[in-house]
Amino acid sequence: MGTHFTIRHTFDVDVDTFWNEVFFDADFNRKLYLEALGFKTYDVVEEKKDPDGTVHRKVRQTPRSDAPAVVKKLVGDEISYVEEGRFDPTKKRWSYTITPSKLPDKIKIGGEFWVEPKGEGKIERLCTVDLSVKIFGVGGAVESFIEKQTKDSYDKAALFTRKFIEERGLSKKS
Repeated sequence: MGTHFTIRHTFDVDVDTFWNEVFFDADFNRKLYLEALGFKTYDVVEEKKDPDGTVHRKVRQTPRSDAPAVVKKLVGDEISYVEEGRFDPTKKRWSYTITPSKLPDKIKIGGEFWVEPKGEGKIERLCTVDLSVKIFGVGGAVESFIEKQTKDSYDKAALFTRKFIEERGLSKKS
């Protein structure tokens, strides 16, 4: 089984501004996860940049969750995860894997981010998500919950991102 979906949002910045002044901005990420998304924790475990510009980042996070009973029965009231990502400066793509603190051998999440120019001073951010939950009898229900949570989080994150871009004066629109 498994689910694959793409999430799209547009922002009023150019490609380089998005990566350099939004996506990799420590203040942006801290506020995004702890304030806008209401996560309980957001800790950068490791972040390094190779001489060729490749960026590696490992983050441990604990979201607040209103999981359905079937999910709570499997993982309890709280689950954290580690996101390990890699930015390819040539392709300008961020690829990531997410490892949950519970059932990591049964739940696989990964994907890729990139942005495409959409006219002057505008981009579309695309994020593909590959999700697989291999738990007999309830895998589909858990996948559906994770997919909904992911889409809702990205929608909230897009609103926060637009506000951040506006407040920082990063918009490239004339």
